[in-house]
Amino acid sequence: MTALVTGGTGFLGRSVVAGLLADGWRVRCLVRVGSSVRPVRDRRRAGGRVAGCTHIFHLAAEMRGATAVLFLTNVVGSRNLLDAAVQAGVERFVLVSSLAVYDSGRLRRGDCLDETCPIEPQPHLRDAYTYSKVVQEQVAWEAHRVRGLPLAVIRPGVIYGPGRDCLSGRVGLVVGKYVLAMGGRQTMPYTHVANCARAVVLAGTAPNAVGRAVNVIDDETPTGRGLLKAYRRAVGGVRSVTVPGALVPVLSGLYEWYNRRSRGQLPAVLTRYRSRAMWTPLRYSNAEAKAVLGWRPEKTVADGLHETFDWLNRQKKVATTATG
Repeated sequence: MTALVTGGTGFLGRSVVAGLLADGWRVRCLVRVGSSVRPVRDRRRAGGRVAGCTHIFHLAAEMRGATAVLFLTNVVGSRNLLDAAVQAGVERFVLVSSLAVYDSGRLRRGDCLDETCPIEPQPHLRDAYTYSKVVQEQVAWEAHRVRGLPLAVIRPGVIYGPGRDCLSGRVGLVVGKYVLAMGGRQTMPYTHVANCARAVVLAGTAPNAVGRAVNVIDDETPTGRGLLKAYRRAVGGVRSVTVPGALVPVLSGLYEWYNRRSRGQLPAVLTRYRSRAMWTPLRYSNAEAKAVLGWRPEKTVADGLHETFDWLNRQKKVATTATG
């Protein structure tokens, strides 16, 4: 079997490529050269790179930037790759999406977010990344339903591990070394990069994965408060202010009001809609990934965080040496 992996040199892509090679796959990588949109924007180029591949693992995605840039890369680029995959008759197209596509803001405290939850109907009210990933999935599912593309979708939570900081927006608003921690009781829907990569690889051959979307979240993930405490103890260098859970919607409402009154003087990064989606304490299920893919998270959260903290401390030493 020959796999085309987009984003093969990225944080998740490196682990996916290593996993495929270990399982005996032949691997071809589509990576960024200069521009983030050039590799998958041109339909003819995409067709040439797909030729001879039995499987496509589409990991490449822009995570930050203007809405137009994210849409061009994540949606238009994906559409071209999907077209090429249909024309080439690939055996499986694995799309790495995101847990962000769910309408989590309408869930109540303590509800379980799983694959039965509806997709976000107003992603433009969340952020540009969520909007692009929701539309990206729409395009992919259309190719599956209308054109018969054998599609499997992986929706990871926050991917962490050595090579990436584990403090994310799920904890709160992270600005440099400062964290405005929102609540603290919310479970962090995290997955270690090695665990996530294994799920992606399994999706390429699991018999029942076609036509399914599965969430990938590790077992026994920490709370926001627990993660922040462990981070301070192991790495340090973080100053935080905790906003009690009951006050999060109040603060979000005040911020939203000032954003409107000041005509956007402050960016709309803190709204009631986004706060509900990001920081409502929920439960998360990975039962579908285990049942459909035969997946089990091999890396425990304790070991994964230990590895990540070690990497962060090494980065601090390198930075100190470079400036000293």
